[in-house]
Amino acid sequence: MDATLRQGSKGNAVVELQQLLQAKGFYTGKIDGDFGAGTANAVLKFQKANGLTADGIVGNASWSKLREASPSPSNPQTTPSTQALPTLLPGSQGQAVAQAQQLLKAKGYYQGRIDGDFGVGTRDAIAAFQRANGLTVDGKVGAQTWQKLQAPAIADVTSQPSVTPPTDVVIVRPPVATPTPTPTPSVTPTPTPPSSVFVPAPTGTTSTDTTPVTSIPPASAISLVDAANSYSRARLPNQTVALNNLQANISPEILQQFLQRWQIASGQANTAPSLQDALSTYNSSQMLNQNLALQWLQNQLLPQTLDQFRQDWSNLNVAVGISTGTPFTPSQPAPTTTPPTLQLINLTDAVKVYKRTPSQVTALENLQSSVPDLTLQQFFQRWSTASDQSAIAISLLDVFQDYNSQQFPSQVTALQWLEKELTSAQLAQFSRDWQA
Repeated sequence: MDATLRQGSKGNAVVELQQLLQAKGFYTGKIDGDFGAGTANAVLKFQKANGLTADGIVGNASWSKLREASPSPSNPQTTPSTQALPTLLPGSQGQAVAQAQQLLKAKGYYQGRIDGDFGVGTRDAIAAFQRANGLTVDGKVGAQTWQKLQAPAIADVTSQPSVTPPTDVVIVRPPVATPTPTPTPSVTPTPTPPSSVFVPAPTGTTSTDTTPVTSIPPASAISLVDAANSYSRARLPNQTVALNNLQANISPEILQQFLQRWQIASGQANTAPSLQDALSTYNSSQMLNQNLALQWLQNQLLPQTLDQFRQDWSNLNVAVGISTGTPFTPSQPAPTTTPPTLQLINLTDAVKVYKRTPSQVTALENLQSSVPDLTLQQFFQRWSTASDQSAIAISLLDVFQDYNSQQFPSQVTALQWLEKELTSAQLAQFSRDWQA
C-alpha cells in the first residue's frame, strides 16, 4: 500500500510523488524528497484538475490518478488521435494548460513556469505564437492552434537524414573556395553543416559575451546580436552602411544559409534579400531563434571580417555624430556651442558594467517605477526561468546583482525582451540617470 503523504513528509515516496507531478506538468521544483510548500501547491493543483478532494494530502485516490498513463507535454505525438484536446482560455487550469505551456516553451515563446495555470504570461505567449504562424490572434488555444503547437519544433527541421524531401530546408555544404593569387576577405572556411537549423555557438568560439567588462564596452565588443537589437529600433543610415559593408565581405553561400535560417527563425514566408532587411525585423517574439541564427553567422565570419564590421560600426557612428542607441560609439566631445549628445545605454550593456554606484541604483529604481506592473511581472518571470531560480525576482536591482551570462546565457535574452518593451523616452531617461 502506498504511503499517505502530506506537507512535512520526507523520503523516497516523496521523491516518486515529485517525479510523477513533474511528468504531468504540475511541479517544477527540485526532486529532493521533501514535501514542502512547492510540492503541496502542486498536489493541490493536480487534485483540483483531476476532480479529487483538494486537501493537499496524497492518499490512494491521488496515487491512482498520478500513476495513470498520460501523454507527456513534451511529446504530444503520444496523444491518442481520438482524444479531443479542449479549447483553452485565460483562466483555464489543468494538465492541458501545462501541455500547451510546455509546447510553447519548447518553441521559444514561453518563459514562465509549467504550472497548468492559463495566466497573462501564457496568453501573451499564445498570441505571439499565433501571430508568427499566421493564425487568428485571439489568445485562445483552439483546434488550429493545437495543431500548430504539436507540429515539429523549428530546431528539428533539418535533423532528418540526407534523403529528406526537397520541401524541407536542407543546408548544403558550400563549395570550397578556389584559391586565388590574391585572397579576398570574402573567402571563408567551409563550415560543417549543422545537425539542425539553429545551433548555439560552440564552446571555444570568439564570442565576446563572456569577456569581463569594467567600463562601457568599446566598439570591439559589439556582436551581431547587439547590432540587431540596436538596428531594429534605430535603423540609422550609418548602421545600414556598416551592414552593407559586412554583407560585401561574406561569401554568397554563407549569406544564403544565414538568410534561410533567419527566414525560419522569424516565421517569414520569403527569404530576406539582405542583412539590413533581416536585422530590421529583429523582434521580441522570435528573439530566441533569431539570436541563434545571428550567433551562427558570427561564427562563420573570418576574424578580420568581424573586426572590420566593428570598426565600420564605430567609425561611421563617430562620423555622423549621433548615437545608435548602443554604447558601442566612442564618446566625442561636442563643440562648446552645442549641448553634448545623450549617449543611450541599453540594459544589456549597462548590466555588464554594473557596480551599484548611487547613479546606477537611482537609474534602475526610476526605470522600474516607470514600467507597467504587468510588464515587470512578465520580465521577472522570464528572468527567474533564465536564471534557474525557484523564487521570482522583485526588483531590477536584484536582477543586475544576479547577472551571470557565463552560467546563465539566457539572462541576456530576458533583458533584451524588456528592452523591447521600453519606450524611447524611458530609455533616454534611464541613460541620463545612469550617466548622472
